[in-house]
Amino acid sequence: MAAGAITTQPARRETGLRPVQLRRDLGDIANLIEFCFAPTLDSAGRAAIQEMRLLSRSGPLLWALSRFDRTGPNLLRGFVWFEAGRLVGNVSLSPAGYGGGWVIANVAVHPDFRRHGIARHLMHAALEWVQANGRFATLQVEADNDAARALYDSLGFRAQRTFTRWRRASFFAQPGPAANVPLRLLGPGDASALYTLAQRVRPNEAGGLGWLRPTRPDALRLSRFAGLKRLISGRSVRMWGVPADDRTLSAALITETRMGCTTALFDLLVDPAYQGAREAPLIGHLIRVFAGSRQPLVTEHPADDIHAEEHLRANYFRPERTLVHMIWPAHIR
Repeated sequence: MAAGAITTQPARRETGLRPVQLRRDLGDIANLIEFCFAPTLDSAGRAAIQEMRLLSRSGPLLWALSRFDRTGPNLLRGFVWFEAGRLVGNVSLSPAGYGGGWVIANVAVHPDFRRHGIARHLMHAALEWVQANGRFATLQVEADNDAARALYDSLGFRAQRTFTRWRRASFFAQPGPAANVPLRLLGPGDASALYTLAQRVRPNEAGGLGWLRPTRPDALRLSRFAGLKRLISGRSVRMWGVPADDRTLSAALITETRMGCTTALFDLLVDPAYQGAREAPLIGHLIRVFAGSRQPLVTEHPADDIHAEEHLRANYFRPERTLVHMIWPAHIR
């Protein structure tokens, strides 16, 4: 009788919050993220979801990763929320790569279960974990997502800066305007002047150079062995600058290409005293440099820079996404 009662008893249907368990949850997390973020997923996001699905079906490999995650580097950490056995909420945690920080991402709740406090529960769990294991948390949120921004504000996040991603398609044949400023290629000896410019234009308290890219000397230093490093890593970085009267830089253009990457990335840095006068020649130079490469040009630029926006639009760049970068606590220790 006892045995019969055990075998016929219905299984418990999980409800509430718990940490992610890779072997059980990864496929459902991929489905939830795709469903919730489908309108804003770019090619990289869709590829990441496919990788998650493939990994969820990998058997022994996924088992090894889940075991490794408990004892070694942090992989695919986070929390999930269940309603009657159905995974309906998720938050992911991953290392920021600097300063002991953690990235909070994939904050998703199925539409059928929103406005029940699930996102807040997930975020509380994530922030408690960060408080015990790191120094700060950072995230990105769509600038027009008022509900999510209100939630993060209420949890103590501070907006650092809003960035817009701009893209110029490779099929535009129009050449950029000629540079009418003393633009020159920068070398290792210009690192200090470039860092000083970046600190004025992209200070860390306002989001740094961009997403997960703090403004620090090593990010703006050209190696004397740049050619050898390019051959080894497949990553090519070039920097141009416009000198100012006091031997500093009034503006700079930084480009980066990587082997296997279809886009060319760039940063445009213009000292506030020269805004409106340096953007056109630098953007024109950028377009001429990549005129024959057939690579789209992409940048993540502060949305509050109206001078750069004017010249980007004039040169056939189009905005793709505008994201607010937020941090918790309100400073990096």
